[in-house]
Amino acid sequence: MNSEIKEDFLDCILRLEDTHLQQGFEAGHEAGLVSGGEDARHVGLKIGFETGELIGFYMGCSRLWNSRALRLHWSPQLNKHLSDFQVLLDKLPLLDPEDETKDDIKDDLRLKFSIICASLGISKKQLVYNGYPNPSSNLEF
Repeated sequence: MNSEIKEDFLDCILRLEDTHLQQGFEAGHEAGLVSGGEDARHVGLKIGFETGELIGFYMGCSRLWNSRALRLHWSPQLNKHLSDFQVLLDKLPLLDPEDETKDDIKDDLRLKFSIICASLGISKKQLVYNGYPNPSSNLEF
């Protein structure tokens, strides 16, 4: 009987430890979900802002170039690049952040933008956005 009391006592201690471990895990998991959700929200805001700023800049450049293309006689190849650039802008899924094609389209836009700038003899230093904040400024929310 004495050994039964010892075993029950030790089982109770082991279960208590397991109970505390499980409670600690659950509390830590819950705190991690809250903290991770906040971090994800901040990253999403930053990336969304930077993407919106980039797309707005590209749209402004596209409108300017297309309005000048009507008055100036640029090469058919440059006009094709401008048209392709506008098609990519129109194809960008702005209202569907889950659409996985947006990253490929953004890459294509960057490439096409570089081609157009090179064709027009525009250096990237000439195209500095002076608004605020600069996308590379590592925003903190």
